[in-house]
Amino acid sequence: MLSKFLEKSKIAEGITHIAGPPNSGKTTMLYHLCKGLKKGYKAFILDCEINFSASRLREITLGRDIELHDIIVLRVADKANQIRTLMKLHSFFKKEKPFFVGINGFTNHFRFNSLNEEETKWNKSLSLQMAYLQMISKKIGLSIVLTNQVSVYRENNQKIIRPIANSILTNYSNYNILLEHVNKKLWRAKYNDEEGYYTLSSQGIELIK
Repeated sequence: MLSKFLEKSKIAEGITHIAGPPNSGKTTMLYHLCKGLKKGYKAFILDCEINFSASRLREITLGRDIELHDIIVLRVADKANQIRTLMKLHSFFKKEKPFFVGINGFTNHFRFNSLNEEETKWNKSLSLQMAYLQMISKKIGLSIVLTNQVSVYRENNQKIIRPIANSILTNYSNYNILLEHVNKKLWRAKYNDEEGYYTLSSQGIELIK
């Protein structure tokens, strides 16, 4: 699964959750997946981090027979905007054939510093959004890719890396991929017992074999 995802831009049906630190290539992976866009289909991307780059997308998909107008990007400014936009995805698919849905920075507007009533409220909102995505994914046979940040802390003198809203996203997702820094240029992607090493270049994701 991991090599097909990283090397061949093949996306399984269901929800794929990609979590990693800044500069690990999460947004680049969404560009990279657009290389597999089939004729007559659309890629629909919600950009919750407001960092999607058309020029970077063109660079990565260069040489592919892809119409950029088939890649639809919506910028998501805040929590309310995210909820409104995401919960209407099913109406979009009545008119278009979706290749995949990407949500860049799914938890970006839902981060907290301490446990309080507001956090509980927004955790419930994240759960409802994930339940909705799971429902339409099963109903339509849709591939959905979420990118997410991680938190890093120490426990028993060990460094622990955990996705934001970990239990919510991992429980609703069919596939959970964790990205980790290896050295200055090398990154590791982990899915269950699979591992893949990659670098980031002008071509997008370069898998190290």
